Amino acid sequence: MRQNFAVSVRRSISLLFILFAGVASAWAQYTDRAALADLGGPQEFARRRAELLKQVKQGYVLLFAKIGLPEADHYREDNDFYYFTGIQDPGAVLVMDAGTGKSTIFEPEQPGRTKQIYGANLLSLTREEREKLSTTDVMPLAVLDRLLGYSLGHETDVWLRLGFSDKADEARPEIGGNYAEEYAHPYGERLPGDRGIIQRLAERYPAAHQRDVTPFIDAMRNIKTPQEIAILRRNGKLSAEGVRRAIAKSHPGIYEYEIEAEADYWFRKNGAQGWAYPAIVGSGNNINTWHYFSDREQIPANGLVVFDFAADLDHMTMDITRTFSVNGKFTPEQAKWYAVDLEAQKACIALLRPGHTYEEASNAAKAVYEKAGIAKQWPETWGFPGHFVGLATHDVLAPKGPIKPGQVVTVEPIVEFPDQHLHFRVEDTILITDGAPEILSSAVPKEMDQVERLVGSEK
Repeated sequence: MRQNFAVSVRRSISLLFILFAGVASAWAQYTDRAALADLGGPQEFARRRAELLKQVKQGYVLLFAKIGLPEADHYREDNDFYYFTGIQDPGAVLVMDAGTGKSTIFEPEQPGRTKQIYGANLLSLTREEREKLSTTDVMPLAVLDRLLGYSLGHETDVWLRLGFSDKADEARPEIGGNYAEEYAHPYGERLPGDRGIIQRLAERYPAAHQRDVTPFIDAMRNIKTPQEIAILRRNGKLSAEGVRRAIAKSHPGIYEYEIEAEADYWFRKNGAQGWAYPAIVGSGNNINTWHYFSDREQIPANGLVVFDFAADLDHMTMDITRTFSVNGKFTPEQAKWYAVDLEAQKACIALLRPGHTYEEASNAAKAVYEKAGIAKQWPETWGFPGHFVGLATHDVLAPKGPIKPGQVVTVEPIVEFPDQHLHFRVEDTILITDGAPEILSSAVPKEMDQVERLVGSEK
């Protein structure tokens, strides 16, 4: 009986695929073909899907693209959907069958006017054009529930992301915090984000056992592929040069948004699709707001600036911070604490190699704080190391335990005295290799004398 049932499902899928194969030709707008090629092309995403299915062993994996378009911003796909498809199409659903190894993307059908205005999605391309972007079958979203009825209408495993999503500038726990605010607000969303999808699937297919695929995804995303590492190296140089140029054009009286604009121009001019996160150009009364995004104030002479900004390139992020005095010279008090911050960062980076743990690297930086008499200021070892980097700036998992090649992590110790409006942060993004750590953002200076010479050098 089960064998006949499986044959029936496969025949239904094949028939529906044939019916919708002859669609009109157009150009896919949101899927970035260059980025897809940089990441290894359709075959690399097929390899990732095969690896995931090998780990879940049985049942079906469902991953969902974002449904709507962003407001006044470029479309950036859901990280997990993108990681396994390389496709950026609003409303798409990826279904992977662990039993057969087959993957199908279900997409909204586009009326001609929609295709004309927004460009074609994968479903609206010809078979030949689709094969350049994906090795999956592609079917209309309208038939998804008909096929899920066959697949999930009996006792089986359905693997979903029961953990929170993440995005370029927010980690999974941060998204969870956003959901908590929705729950707490009397007029917030009852089931924000993908929480409603999870509930509707449970209601429609109660016989299926919902399992969490998030841990498998996170383990894969944590170790970067050679293609991802190549992009991260490019992004490190690109982002560092943007930050460097912005500092070089800084001067007393400049506005925070002018510093942001200089770096942003360089990011965009050199092919970045967007920001890893909104720019932080903190000074004056705002310098102790760690995630200060307004960037509207004018910076006076002798103003201390914390500049935290990086690009999003081919769906891979970066994270860089530099602290400088806008007049090009730290005061003796500022120089003292900048030196402590930089020493702590270097102590941590020195141990970021296999054979050590993140706890050991953290303790090395904490020893610098203890020597400077500020260990009690930071009982928690914030920033050394800080967080992993990848599809999200605050990427999946936390830097704990053994250090592994292929991980990418920030080191961003903070020394601050809010009552004096002082904040010092030197941050780099580090690739863990088989040997010495590779500082991806090294192209922007951080030695004190180099930073001082850089400020205003290209006005």
